[in-house]
Amino acid sequence: MRKDIAGGGEKREGVQGRDRTGKKRMIPVTACILALFLTACGDKVYLKDIKAADYVTLGNYVGIEAAAPEPAVEDGLVDMYIQYYILPNYTTTETVTGRAVENGDTVNIDFAGYVDGEAFEGGTAAGYDLTIGAHQFIDGFEEGLIGADIGDTVSLNLKFPDPYERNPDLSGVPVVFEVTVNSIGRKVMPELTDEFVQGLGIENCKTEKDLRDYVYNYFYETEVQTYQNTIETTITNAVMSECSFREPPAKMVERFEQNLKDVMNANAQSMRMTLKDYMQNYYGLDPDGYAEKFRTEALTAAQQYIMFQAIADTEGLNPTEEQIQEEINSRVEVYNYESEAKFRESTDMEMLKEQVMRRNVMDYLKENGKIEMISTIVD
Repeated sequence: MRKDIAGGGEKREGVQGRDRTGKKRMIPVTACILALFLTACGDKVYLKDIKAADYVTLGNYVGIEAAAPEPAVEDGLVDMYIQYYILPNYTTTETVTGRAVENGDTVNIDFAGYVDGEAFEGGTAAGYDLTIGAHQFIDGFEEGLIGADIGDTVSLNLKFPDPYERNPDLSGVPVVFEVTVNSIGRKVMPELTDEFVQGLGIENCKTEKDLRDYVYNYFYETEVQTYQNTIETTITNAVMSECSFREPPAKMVERFEQNLKDVMNANAQSMRMTLKDYMQNYYGLDPDGYAEKFRTEALTAAQQYIMFQAIADTEGLNPTEEQIQEEINSRVEVYNYESEAKFRESTDMEMLKEQVMRRNVMDYLKENGKIEMISTIVD
């Protein structure tokens, strides 16, 4: 499994992403690889349980036109990523002596806050590490420590902001903080050297150039996936527009809806959030809004998979046992399952077969389509 190059974590397929502005966006469930969670949601209906031709009348699906920008990594992106997302994770703090506090220092402090001469709850701490300029405290607190020496006690006559959301009772209230500086430290970012790279523990990364190549390949693979997703979405939408659909089985739609809920719940849990808070925070959807979104996406997913199945039946593209086994072997390795048996226990195998079928059909549609890669090079 790939290491997250920013912090050593694991990366998995999901249903969310970012656009080029950095804002999160919802990727339709029909445009991504659906998760293979085993969920209890009543009787499930799979493609194997129906005759696809009963639910769709195919139109033209050969010679479909699709175009997308050529995959390319923006100039400077590799250096920017290393500078702002890798090196800072390995910053150390060195003790500083012989000078006063400066902006950017990390100071260890004891402090006590007083309102009308009385200490207030939450206004006292000992051994607290504070980075000057990080704006963790109210205005004037951090600035007031600049110039203090180790061992100094500084009185800061300040006022809480109005409004003060953390404690509305203190909004606009004058306060005095007595602050003692215990020590001064300075954050030091490591230099990008071969020795530093070797300490990251990334396979086959031994030199600075190796790391740059690794990061480049990481972003290039992402751009390739974006290109492929764009082409496949264009083809899928074009083929769908040529089809006539009848209402798919309700239990099949429910299966896709439950799958999407499972994926989004997993994303929410990874952020230590409820589904409600996650959907509101990242997508601006209230419970009614995202419930409707899930239903709409599920219906589209069911129609698309029925369409793909009808093409597979017509063109002889249903997956072979060898293809299914290859897919199982790949996922066992990629997701570090201890055995194939464990993978099968936790996986919806019928959905996996549907995904392999979809891939076979999409490969056929691309091979028999008119695909254009738009050059991004500007003369």
